[in-house]
Amino acid sequence: MSECTVPTRRKIHPAFTMSIVITSQITVGMLAFQKYVYKEAGHDAWFSVIAAGICAHFSVFMIVKTLSRFNFNSLYEIHNQLFGKWGGSIINGVLICYWLAVSTYVLRNYIEVLLIWIFPDVPIWVFGLMFFVLIAYGLAGGLTVISVISFIHLLLVSWLILLLYFPLKTADFHQLTPVIEANISQLFKGMLAMGATIGGYDVLFYTSSHMKEPHRIHRYAHMALFIVNVLYLMIMLVSIGYYSPKQIVNNSWDTLTMLKTVGFSFLERFEYIVIMMWFIIVLANLMITSWVIIQGITRMVKVKRKNVYIGLCLVQLIIIQMLQTGDQLAVLSNLINDVAIFLSFMYPFVLFVMATIILGIRCRRRKEHI
Repeated sequence: MSECTVPTRRKIHPAFTMSIVITSQITVGMLAFQKYVYKEAGHDAWFSVIAAGICAHFSVFMIVKTLSRFNFNSLYEIHNQLFGKWGGSIINGVLICYWLAVSTYVLRNYIEVLLIWIFPDVPIWVFGLMFFVLIAYGLAGGLTVISVISFIHLLLVSWLILLLYFPLKTADFHQLTPVIEANISQLFKGMLAMGATIGGYDVLFYTSSHMKEPHRIHRYAHMALFIVNVLYLMIMLVSIGYYSPKQIVNNSWDTLTMLKTVGFSFLERFEYIVIMMWFIIVLANLMITSWVIIQGITRMVKVKRKNVYIGLCLVQLIIIQMLQTGDQLAVLSNLINDVAIFLSFMYPFVLFVMATIILGIRCRRRKEHI
């Protein structure tokens, strides 16, 4: 069944767009994004975070405008309508590879956190299989179950924002001055460094056809994006005040290290709790990306979704086993970052322009034949 003919009973309320977008944007990157932005923009990095957020809102606006032109069908269907079966399939194949790379990186990066902080002796494949089994549960229920799981998971971890109070007590915000010391080039590079971290909202391209009132998704998407932007901004501001310039640049996991200041009489290493709670967020994120991948493959090839998922698990299991070093993860991260900046920030505008031109030409030709 094509995505454009999803039965009404299987569609979900557009409010779930909020949980889907937030879950897609919050991954392991939130635990370590500060140093990459700070390297480029210095103590003005928080301006780069704001700028990236504003660009993201514009990108979401373009995504919704494009979707409305095609009756809120998925991006896979839009490509087929614009570029034909073969051209659309090629572009869709590239997107599937991209989402596969994103899903694999998120999974392997979180496993790296588990290996470094808590379970150094557990084999990588054990964590992989654990995730695959849990992801299968969400996929079995479709986007309806995944959206509910995302919402529940966000409720379970939302209290973690309160933990910023502990590093905030010792933060020195004089380190934020002088304001706007970085030049435009540095702020722009900082914004690019923030691009992949704040990306993921383009999942709207794939979920809109499953919404009951898709014309309302824009308000929920912008609300979700605003919440995530404020969250990243808060973490960046606290990090700049809490760390010295050398510390923030040399620390691989700024957010986790900052939470070491959290201490209770009954629990010394509170960051362990944060890592395990982050498991919930990562799981929901992987459910969404896996769903997007399977939707694309089953549209291109007539094969059962169960078989597609088994193949997806095998491919990811092989890749995460091959990624053994931090340098290998860094190479994959840089590649994904470059592609994500284009697909999340630039492609929605490019696609809108191309759709306007192609649909305009087709409309003119139809009038000439009348």
